[in-house]
Amino acid sequence: MYLDGNQKAMINKCEYENLKLDINKDTNALIEESYQIYNNTLLKSKITFKGKILLLKSEKDLHTMKEQGYEHIVSMKNNLGLRIYEKNRMIYIPLIEKIFNNCSDKQCNNLKIYKDKNDICIWCKKLDYLIVLSERKNGYLLQTAYPIIYNHKRKEVEQKANENGIF
Repeated sequence: MYLDGNQKAMINKCEYENLKLDINKDTNALIEESYQIYNNTLLKSKITFKGKILLLKSEKDLHTMKEQGYEHIVSMKNNLGLRIYEKNRMIYIPLIEKIFNNCSDKQCNNLKIYKDKNDICIWCKKLDYLIVLSERKNGYLLQTAYPIIYNHKRKEVEQKANENGIF
């Protein structure tokens, strides 16, 4: 079957792309908004993946008094090994729940799920967003999630997804 350009665009269209937060907001406002979404959607919801519950790091970071799971999603290590907030990471917080509840079990064409050593990676090709899980006895621990912004990282992820695809 031949698909024209509009039909191809519809196949890869993501209805959740518009849920990203506004990157032009002040960093402190983005921290508060993304943290509220994290609390209301990830901490309070019973999100599952492949029939197992999604676990979150609930210990509080002593400096920010926010959960370590949140901190690992919205920050990255700088050259000194300290975690710094990154707007590019914060704006994707609303999409995590959608990827699990609306995309991963529906065989979305935009998702590639693969193994990288002991981690399970969920890559949304359309949004260039990667979610990293570790399997535990009682579920899957959400390690981190981040947008892929560098071409070399995208090529690495694509290669691993093609070689180690599991679902």
